[in-house]
Amino acid sequence: MNIEIIKDIINIIKSEQNYSCDVLDGEQPQFSDKRYSSFPISKNNIREFNLSNPSKKVTYIDGGNIELLSSPSLYLGFVRIYFNIFNNNKITPPRNISQKYEFYVLGKAIGKGKDIDFYFKLFPFSKNYGIDIDEADRTINSHDSSISNRSFRAELGSVCGVARRFLEWKISELIIQKELENGDILVRDGSLQTAITGESNYSKKAYEAATEKGITFCGIAKRSRLYTSKGRSLPYAIRLLGNKICSKKLWYYYPVVEINHPDHNAEMYFVKFHPSSRYTFRFEIEKNRAKVLGREGVEEVLGTIASNSVDLRFPGYPYGLVDADYIARIRGDEKETHKALFLSLCDDEEILKFIDENISVEDAHDVLDSLQWI
Repeated sequence: MNIEIIKDIINIIKSEQNYSCDVLDGEQPQFSDKRYSSFPISKNNIREFNLSNPSKKVTYIDGGNIELLSSPSLYLGFVRIYFNIFNNNKITPPRNISQKYEFYVLGKAIGKGKDIDFYFKLFPFSKNYGIDIDEADRTINSHDSSISNRSFRAELGSVCGVARRFLEWKISELIIQKELENGDILVRDGSLQTAITGESNYSKKAYEAATEKGITFCGIAKRSRLYTSKGRSLPYAIRLLGNKICSKKLWYYYPVVEINHPDHNAEMYFVKFHPSSRYTFRFEIEKNRAKVLGREGVEEVLGTIASNSVDLRFPGYPYGLVDADYIARIRGDEKETHKALFLSLCDDEEILKFIDENISVEDAHDVLDSLQWI
């Protein structure tokens, strides 16, 4: 055992912890993109807020996806999008549309001269959904920078994640049109930043629907990889500052950054939704809606979400997102069920042989893994 090496590593971490506990004004959120203009971290940006009476409906939406069969040229995945609606913090069923949307995603690689495109098609579990992706957005180049890095081609399975992101926006738009009224709130899992080529077309339509009906469109990110100018975690630095000034209270931090990125139409906050929470979450509101709401309106939205964030199993995180994550998440046993169903219904030996031979191209790692136990 490398005892001395481990002790050296622990000492480095200890020195880093001491450094990180030193909350200093003047430290700045770090954004490499010039379209983000950050504001120095300041104790003056910490503001208290109170719980609000949840008089408006709040809907929470999340999605999950999983691979069923995969090879370099053929892919079959499964996507599920789910939402709930809370009225006075009680779940109420939707009146006009389905609450859960499930699709198979069939992807294939297409030769294009010296390049490769990925194409995918959705197969909805119900014809009543009325949801699909525009034909032009079902094809994406395998070297597109939004799904690959510059050195390597993306994997075909990335089309399932692309489909999921597009569907989350499409279904958000549908929820706003069919289930929500003026003043209601929609909360998606994650930030409001779009990342996939073509994704902003779907987010804009969802925002337009929200603006037309006076809906507050926002997002809560469980994970944030933002840094400060001194290289430490931005959420961690803000949490240290906020807890020092507003110990045992609800608080939020604003402003963080002025965003002028066309694919990120949002105002960014960091929020502590419960006095005893260990977490401070990145929270975003669609930019134009934040202006309409003003400070008082934004604090009312935060107070409404905080009133849904009192579950003792995860205080400070909205129960609505816990529920949405639980239902949308696709588990391993479901994967095996769908995979077995597909293969059992495929009665063509040549097709099964084709699938098996293609999958075996990628499954050599599984063979090596199994040899470790012999």
